[in-house]
Amino acid sequence: MDTSDGHGAHAAVVAIVSVLAVPVLILMPLLMVSLLMDGGMTQTGDSVSNVPDQYLADVRKAGSVCQTVTAPVIAAQIETESNWNPGAGSPAGARGIAQFMPATWASVGKDGDGDGKADILNAHDAIWTQGNYMCGLAAQIDGMKAKGLFSGDTLQLALAAYNAGIGAVQRAKGIPAFQETQAYVQKILALMAKYTDTSGATGDAGGAAAGQLKPALSMKADGRHVNIASMGITDTYYGGPSGYPPRQCTWWVANRRASIGRPVDAHMGNGGFWISRARALGYSTGRSPKLGAAMSIAPGVFGSSGIYGHVALVEQINADGGIVVSESGSSMSAPQLRTFTAQQLQAASSSVWFIY
Repeated sequence: MDTSDGHGAHAAVVAIVSVLAVPVLILMPLLMVSLLMDGGMTQTGDSVSNVPDQYLADVRKAGSVCQTVTAPVIAAQIETESNWNPGAGSPAGARGIAQFMPATWASVGKDGDGDGKADILNAHDAIWTQGNYMCGLAAQIDGMKAKGLFSGDTLQLALAAYNAGIGAVQRAKGIPAFQETQAYVQKILALMAKYTDTSGATGDAGGAAAGQLKPALSMKADGRHVNIASMGITDTYYGGPSGYPPRQCTWWVANRRASIGRPVDAHMGNGGFWISRARALGYSTGRSPKLGAAMSIAPGVFGSSGIYGHVALVEQINADGGIVVSESGSSMSAPQLRTFTAQQLQAASSSVWFIY
């Protein structure tokens, strides 16, 4: 993989693809911390779960450097890089729990535990450096986006830059077409759900009131598929620039939410990762279905993609606790309805979240 661009290059250990040798280059100087923090440290990265106890404080600290790189991002990235092994190494020469190349570490390594040394094999140092390095990449990408050089989700582009180098992202004007890098980004996004702490989710009343969403959908004659044309929705419409491909699940839910006056961000990511993005943006979320809520389904659950997951919208709540959702997908001729029983929802309760 060519990353000879004068910027940072990083070798990732990705379990599902072979590791490619990545030349070591030097990262552009990170932007000032004040630019990353908007004047003060944010605590958006504190909510995290399933992190090994000995690294929990480190992950929370690293996830609080900037808003884009939260603690679940840090944790998912560590699992992808080293599976929490502080002594990990790669054939390309990357070392430690965050898999930094030694030459890169020499320019960006930080002392995370206050012992006066920045040790690549010290997990506390490596995780703290990882958070700062990722936020530096995110700041560079936001700067390039502001100049109109390219567009896209900052987090995904920063992850790609961590793996392939900021220059590769710049040249590709997005995520480079490297199999390793694309798999790396998708794996981390999928793992974020595992490390997202929803125990303190807001807006969950603990129960769901039966009823039907207003305004109701306009249905085709078959009674199952949505007549999007009658709702003023076209294949490309989402009230402005959007990262959602037409007819995909994300495209439909974004449009349906807009139609009921509850729009979502135009770049929430893949359906199974909406919960992580929603929490980062401060949306109200919870475990109980509510009318009009986006239902974010983890990858592989309810027949969803094992990589992307799925998102649907709650149209109806039945008296028995079951729900009816509207959903779309590339294999559907039009958005359609699907019913989930209360038993199905209970069985998948750890893999389904609702964004209100």
